[in-house]
Amino acid sequence: MKIIATSLAFLPLLFLGEPVLAEGGKQSEKLSTSTVNSAAQIVQPHNSDIRVKVENDGEQIIVKATFTVPAAPQQVWAVLTDFDNISNFISSIQSSKVVGRSGDDIHVSQHAIEKYAFLTISLESVRKINLTPFKKIHERMISGSMRKMEETTQLLPEGNHTRIVYHAEIIPDVWILRFIGPHFIENEARKQFQEISNEIIRRKQLAVTTG
Repeated sequence: MKIIATSLAFLPLLFLGEPVLAEGGKQSEKLSTSTVNSAAQIVQPHNSDIRVKVENDGEQIIVKATFTVPAAPQQVWAVLTDFDNISNFISSIQSSKVVGRSGDDIHVSQHAIEKYAFLTISLESVRKINLTPFKKIHERMISGSMRKMEETTQLLPEGNHTRIVYHAEIIPDVWILRFIGPHFIENEARKQFQEISNEIIRRKQLAVTTG
């Protein structure tokens, strides 16, 4: 059985796109195939620091998460705003593309697939993302079948680490998402945050090994 819906994933994860610098410039983080293959040998550690809390009252889903990564805010920012390449390191994202940009506001179109038991849910959305470089990312869905979707991600320096604090409020129109248990959502959220943590560490290690 397959459900096709036009909406944003219940955990859309703002983490995507072309890196944006504080000065408003652009930085390319696209890696060549050979570079990616050589970096694939780097073993990524499990981040046991990831803490996720999910509330689902059958109408609104609230996701709160926090974890730290051993990298500077600028290095974390480069991954979290890599909108055009997120499908390379987030397994549920099939495609993601910046479709508009005005200053620190970006429009992103995304296609994701979530699997729940015997169901495959195909999800599409367009979001408006406001960037406060190296500090905060705020997202709001502007197109899709979600009744409401807003997310905020903050980057907080902690010595040589950066703490990522995530908060999402989502009211889905896809019926199945209203009845998915908090445990499933928590596991999916933790998996995606782990993939983000892995990518941050991978890029940091790659920068060191390539000089």
